[in-house]
Amino acid sequence: MTHPEIDLVFTYVDGADPAHAARLARTRQELAPAGAAQIFPEVRPSWYRPVSEITYGVRSALRFLPWIRTIHIVTDRQIPPVDPDLLASGRVRVVDHADIIPERFLPVFDATIIESFLHRIDGLSEVFLYNNDDMMFGRPAGPEEFVTHGQDGEPRLRLMTRPGILRAGIALASSLAPPFVPRANTFTAGIANACTLLRERIGLGWGEIVYPRHFTHVYRIATARRIEAELGDLLEETRSLHLRSHREVSWIALAYSLEACWQDAERRESPRGERLFLDFDRYGSDRARERAWRKLAQSPARFICLNGIPADQAERFAQVMAGRGLGEPLVPFRQA
Repeated sequence: MTHPEIDLVFTYVDGADPAHAARLARTRQELAPAGAAQIFPEVRPSWYRPVSEITYGVRSALRFLPWIRTIHIVTDRQIPPVDPDLLASGRVRVVDHADIIPERFLPVFDATIIESFLHRIDGLSEVFLYNNDDMMFGRPAGPEEFVTHGQDGEPRLRLMTRPGILRAGIALASSLAPPFVPRANTFTAGIANACTLLRERIGLGWGEIVYPRHFTHVYRIATARRIEAELGDLLEETRSLHLRSHREVSWIALAYSLEACWQDAERRESPRGERLFLDFDRYGSDRARERAWRKLAQSPARFICLNGIPADQAERFAQVMAGRGLGEPLVPFRQA
């Protein structure tokens, strides 16, 4: 059976950009009088200091998912380090926040808010994939990895999920812990808030509430639009936060849970060997980092996420990517 056309969306930010840093500082200062002390509480500098991950993420998509129609990179007045020929060909498009996010919600420094607007990209395919800018592909994956067909012939998404109750439990334990114990992070709080909303407003049971694993996601525009129609008041509030907050509501948990509920999506578990997650902030020695690089160089994983690569490791990163066949720009193929 023929699969639908599928686009890929990346979100990208360069936190070292002085203009971006100034906008962030100004926004935090403006919100502070409104009681925003808990906003952006757990930021690590490495989260927003890119070392060309997006370059290799795009190259990996073109090499291993050649059936992707168009790659869209969503960013805030920045030009991502993508091969110029790809941008010139139209194979890769840069989409500014202002193109998809109403002015009253700008500027935005929280991924969960940005994610709630991705379906508004002009010309985006009905079914689309989504990657953070630190995600990439390690070997070929066909469209059947992300979408199949129901008995009616309509696309049925295949969701790589985790149960929402896990994060909700962590958030609850955090709220009951003594004050000197660190709070659950905003990612966990956002999923816990989504769990509450989905149970109280939609009537989902705990077994129906899920969120995606931290690898490539797949979404449907129709589901996103229905969420906007049915939960508009909630979205107005959470989209107005501008920054990370323990009050945010996880868009990815809403979208995955309701895709499964409304569209009978398939919930699946990808084998551990299919996924590789490396968080370089956890590797405190040169020896530990070198072990991580060797693991990346040799990994057969199809889905890869690389968090917190230090700036002084950019050259080592480039060497490993070259060894994986991603060291040179790919010749863009023409749009059909």
